Amino acid sequence: MKPVVKRCSIALIVALGVTLSPGALRNSPEAQQKTASWEDCRQSAYYCPAGVLTVGIGSTGNVQKREYSNEEIARRWVNDMQLAENCINSSFEGQAMPQSPFDAMTDAAFNVGCTGLMWFTNAQGSKQRTTIWKHAQAHEWVAICGRLTDFVNSDGKRSAGLVNRRTDFKAWCLRDVSTTPRGWLLRLACCWHWPLPVCCGRPTSAVLIAPPVRR
Repeated sequence: MKPVVKRCSIALIVALGVTLSPGALRNSPEAQQKTASWEDCRQSAYYCPAGVLTVGIGSTGNVQKREYSNEEIARRWVNDMQLAENCINSSFEGQAMPQSPFDAMTDAAFNVGCTGLMWFTNAQGSKQRTTIWKHAQAHEWVAICGRLTDFVNSDGKRSAGLVNRRTDFKAWCLRDVSTTPRGWLLRLACCWHWPLPVCCGRPTSAVLIAPPVRR
């Protein structure tokens, strides 16, 4: 007989996290709900597809095989989101980011991990900085939104779920930056040179010189 899986409410956990740790996160409750909606929420510890013991909203690390209370899950959620925010602040110029790119990048760090967001292995087996990292160092916020869709593979295979998640957060990412004069100029320059489906606001220099290259 399979063990009963006890699930939790994402809305309740996020709200409880805000109550227990007010001001702990830069991400708004709305942005937190968005990230959490792409995860499962379970009070019973379980093994994810990768074989990692997990609980709550995708939380790993020091997980015990038992049932967790809503308060425990909420505290883990805040801690996990703080780690993701710290990654963006320390490695992606997060303190200078407008709010919506910060939200989207935090989701990517939460999902991919800080190392996976900063580095990739090329065809020769060498570690290289990701393009999204390079854009962040240059404060090219519209460009980082366009590069979120670089991270759509799971175990080396394209994942439809990750494609949908990145597309969703790409649109969210552009909410603040696309209203700035620089943001619109970059997007218009992109659309002038590229068909609409691939227009994602890459820096003008990248558009004029060569087609976009994946990580």
